[in-house]
Amino acid sequence: MAVDIGEQPAVYARLTDPVQARAIAAVAARVAARQPRHVVLTARGTSDHAALFAAYLAEIRLGVPAGLASPSTVTVFGARPDLSQALVIGVSQSGTSPDLVEVLRLARQTGALTLAVTNDPGSTLATTAELSIDIAAGPERAVAATKTYTAELLALLMLVEGVRAGNGALPATERATLAVLPELAALTLADPAPPELAERYRFADRIVTTGRGYAYPTAREAALKLMETSYLAALAFSGADL
Repeated sequence: MAVDIGEQPAVYARLTDPVQARAIAAVAARVAARQPRHVVLTARGTSDHAALFAAYLAEIRLGVPAGLASPSTVTVFGARPDLSQALVIGVSQSGTSPDLVEVLRLARQTGALTLAVTNDPGSTLATTAELSIDIAAGPERAVAATKTYTAELLALLMLVEGVRAGNGALPATERATLAVLPELAALTLADPAPPELAERYRFADRIVTTGRGYAYPTAREAALKLMETSYLAALAFSGADL
């Protein structure tokens, strides 16, 4: 897991590399041309939190209603929603979740524009969708996702900002900001504060995480990571609910 975390600067450098950035821009241009009336996202686990981040982005940056769909409404209860005017995004590190594949298959059959965001461009999810984005994070060694989560956040941010631009291309100011992201990530990883805080709270058996807006999905992800790796009782709340 520590190795995966340490690879984040390199992952960001690959995602913001001109070749990969152009690939994401091409997808964003296709989405912008379709002018979807709303955005539906489907995901599980860690990727569900990345999808929630994308929902905030879509509503705030694009002014388009967005929300998360429960795959079981399709796969268990047999619902067949009309998604003809939607952009439906499946987010999955592996791209192999059968329920997400089924949601995208149904969405495409009903006329939706479908997009897969995965770490495997040859996965079933990616080949089922009309469009796909490769987060280019490389193999993840740990079961608890780290670098693939933040790579999903970055890829979804680049997608939404490209759609907002209309032609898929990020404005120069945003490209400049993303260019320093690998360096900022490396500085963050070298910060001694997180290990010191972990030492201070090593006896905790219950944790509450909180955030608002764009930070709320990562507050939820932090709670999940604490449960997965430290077997702590962890709950995430929006700051508005505290």
